[in-house]
Amino acid sequence: MKLFGLLLAAAVVPLFAQPPATEPGENVNSRYTIESVELSRSIERHISKSLRRDINGLIGQHFDPKAVEAFAGRIRDEMNALVRHRLEKGNEPEHVRLMFDARERRAYEDQAKVTKLVYHQKEGVTAGVQLGFQSAGNRFQAGSESDADTLLERFSGFNLGYTRQMGGHAKLRFEFESLHEAWNPATQTALLSRPDVPGIYRERYRLDPAVVIMLGHGLSLTAGLSFQHLQVQFPAASYEAANAVTTTLRHRRRWQTSNSSAGHEWDAGYSLRAATSLLGTDYAYTRHLLDVRYAVRYGRQYFQFRGLAGTVSERAPLFERFTLGDSRTLRGWNKFDIAPLGGTRTLYGSVQYMYKNIGGFYDTGAVWDRQITARVRHAAGVLVALDSDHQGPFLAVGFPLRGGNVIPLLILGMNF
Repeated sequence: MKLFGLLLAAAVVPLFAQPPATEPGENVNSRYTIESVELSRSIERHISKSLRRDINGLIGQHFDPKAVEAFAGRIRDEMNALVRHRLEKGNEPEHVRLMFDARERRAYEDQAKVTKLVYHQKEGVTAGVQLGFQSAGNRFQAGSESDADTLLERFSGFNLGYTRQMGGHAKLRFEFESLHEAWNPATQTALLSRPDVPGIYRERYRLDPAVVIMLGHGLSLTAGLSFQHLQVQFPAASYEAANAVTTTLRHRRRWQTSNSSAGHEWDAGYSLRAATSLLGTDYAYTRHLLDVRYAVRYGRQYFQFRGLAGTVSERAPLFERFTLGDSRTLRGWNKFDIAPLGGTRTLYGSVQYMYKNIGGFYDTGAVWDRQITARVRHAAGVLVALDSDHQGPFLAVGFPLRGGNVIPLLILGMNF
């Protein structure tokens, strides 16, 4: 027994006598300063000037694995290529050279990936998978999904996509979906007393051709058309069209402060959908949506603000109406308790704070119709995520803030 005690002491004492040089989870290279950033010839030829300027902003900063991975992702998105980075010793002490390399994907290197995965205690499971491959500057993809989180209905089916890069600043994109719809009983019941709201449909087909133009420095413009055909069943089985002109202006930026102590993210966009009789549509309406997200990471602390505002004019189909109370908005509420038919107006805001892998959030918002008085809802909760930036697996428990009995609601999933 004495021998066992001596052996145990000999094993344990060094753990206390020699603390680790870095904290658990900290990258050992974070203490080095980036002396220069070098891009392979293929990257130099294909990425935008705005991305090149952002990458040059890493020079003089301490090496940040998350920031470098984010830039590798941006290069990958612009080139549809496999991107790698490595560090080499710099010319000065405590300095490194950062090098990016990329090559075109081969078909056998493209694997199926999960694009959606979330469980909502009231709405069930939402999931989606996608497979894509690259060939001579053309990107082809196909996927399957079952989504109860995004719209009023659960839509299930398959999707196809094609993207053609047109130089370094524009790309041509086609998307197609064939979907079957399932409806919550609360929505079907609410429709009986709202003849002003269009009825349900059982099948929906969507074809969206578009052009995406990089205007520079994180700013992109998407312009195109959206052809949607709905199979309605009442009063008789028939097809209706909801064809619209679409435009989206989006600005995305990531940057760091001069001393690399804080990283910032900005993502804001405005989208317009205008259904017009010139496209042979059965619906005529205009839909505006403004969304914004700002996040800052300081050490192990992470703060995020999200907001959105939207309006729909005239008589629009159900998939165009706004909802709140899902895995991302008014967490803790069920959207069918808030507005089983959605609404033509919405306003929402959220703040979230995390320290390491645990934090909390506060959500507030309203969804309503023009002729109905808006009612603001509030929710708060706790969040646990494997990544402090809330990218990847997470668990959220939301509490609707209302009078009477407050029942928590569980959400599990992945952020992509």
